[in-house]
Amino acid sequence: MSELEMMRQVATDRLVYMRVMEKCISDMDMLLSTLKRDITEISRQVATRNEELSLTPSEEVDEEEVDED
Repeated sequence: MSELEMMRQVATDRLVYMRVMEKCISDMDMLLSTLKRDITEISRQVATRNEELSLTPSEEVDEEEVDED
């Protein structure tokens, strides 16, 4: 194998590694974005649930009386 062919082979190998790494980073970015969206949604749901659970029994009764009127 000539020196030129060896240099081309090394350059090709490096390019392949760079493409694989680039794809990996892109996939990781997408996964992190998805994870952040999921965590945000779960946090909203938990906050909503906690707000509903934080009503005291007297507040619930007052709301029921208002609904009846």
